[in-house]
Parts: sequence; structure tokens; C-alpha cells
Amino acid sequence: MSRLKIRVCLLLFTGISLSLIGGWAQVPENPTGEEILQCARGNWVEGTFHGLIRLELFRPEYSRLYRLEAWTEGEDKALMRLLEPEEEAGSGYLRAGDELWYYHPDAAQAVSLPLSALSQNFFGADASLEDLYRGTLNENFDIELLGVRPASTEESTAKDDRVYQLRLTPKPEASVVYGKLEMLVRASDCAILVVHYFDQRQTLIRQAAFSNFALVGAEGQKRMIPLTMIFDDLLTQGSRTIEEIESYEFDIEIPEEMFTVGCLVEVKCGSP
Repeated sequence: MSRLKIRVCLLLFTGISLSLIGGWAQVPENPTGEEILQCARGNWVEGTFHGLIRLELFRPEYSRLYRLEAWTEGEDKALMRLLEPEEEAGSGYLRAGDELWYYHPDAAQAVSLPLSALSQNFFGADASLEDLYRGTLNENFDIELLGVRPASTEESTAKDDRVYQLRLTPKPEASVVYGKLEMLVRASDCAILVVHYFDQRQTLIRQAAFSNFALVGAEGQKRMIPLTMIFDDLLTQGSRTIEEIESYEFDIEIPEEMFTVGCLVEVKCGSP
């Protein structure tokens, strides 16, 4: 399988996971950096999601557009099926617990992938946004609250909202490629707005930004999610990925059979 397909695979899984950032959780008075990040992580949705997603990849040599349908449940169940481009239609990826599978209609069967692909191929990084989703950032990094400032009108429409700035520094024993990470977290709902990645020389090399937030979820389970996610490789001019959620359903019933290899290879599985 090509590196591009692996990278798309990871973007689909991490992007869906990150689209579930948000909610009404709040940090305590005078919070520590650990409490702020824990609040942000507490907004990962444990329920279900179904939606249509538009994914645009821009590289110096080319640009590509993907559209896909996705179903997820909790942190470790996901089925992603590509709808466009035509040559990839019907192919897809399945995450079922500790298993990761890829299928293309031209192949005779689904192919098992190492679960490590979720973190090892996200823009070539070992530590990815998947780490936050899985909680490993808490384990691999020391977390420091650098400061708090008023939120801009672009960052929040809530009156007197604030933005926390966190610095995440790798622990001595941590096996990560970054020298540090910095992120902006909105105080009113613990939504992560921006993540900056620095190399070992403290040079800013990558950025992930989240915007176009929408209020979703059933009554009593309301949360804010970003419908637009932009990933920039700052070392390569013109290298950007834009992910947009075009339509969505949350907290719906999804049959258990959706998250099986049988459903992955059956293109009509999940269709109305």
C-alpha cells in the first residue's frame, strides 16, 4: 500500500477523533496544566458518530480530493469507506480494538495493518494527535501552563472567554520526535484550538488548527465540535490538509456488525 494511502488512513482516524473535541466540561479555579489537558481529553466522545467527510490534500507536486463516509463508536471502533475519487470508491479502513484493516475492491481480501500505523505515519511523526486521543501525551510529556489571555472574537463568541496556553515537554524517558508541543485551549468548554509542534532545535515545524465549531449531540450530551480541521507542514511550502465534516449524526444506534471485516469488504454494508 502506498505511503499516501497510509497517511490518508491516519488522517481519517485522527481527524474524526479530533472532531469530537469540545463540550461543556470546565476546569476548576486556577487550574494546573495537567487539569486543563485532562479537561480537554475528557471531551472525547464515548458515543457514536456517522457522517460524510471531505478531505483535501495539498502537496507541492499535486493536490487530491477525497470524500468518505464514516462510522465510529468510542475510542477504538471506526469504519471509513471512500466514496471519491472513483478509482478508490469502495475501499476503506476498519479500526476494531487493537486491529486495523484496509480493503480495496480490486483485492481478494482485506489486509491487516499494524496498529502502529495510526501514529507512525501522521506527517511522518511518531507522536501525533492520535497520542492525545489515546491519552499518551499525558504519559510522555510534562505539562506546563504558560499563561492565560482573553479570547479573541475569532477564538470564541462567549463573553469574557479566555484561552490557556500549554507547553508539553517530553519526559527524559519518552520516545518522541518532538522537542516540545504548545497548544491553545479555550477555557469555556476546553476545546483545543491550535496545536504547534517543535523539533528538537525548538523550530516550529507543524500546526493543527480547528475551527467552524457546531453544537451537536443529544440533550444532556451537548458538545461543540470543529467542522473544519487544517493540518500544515510548516517545513514544506504548500503542504496542507483540510478536513471538513459535511454532514453528521451523533449518539445514534450503530449495529455491532458495522465494525467487522465482513462489513468492511461488503460495500453496501451500512447503506440505507
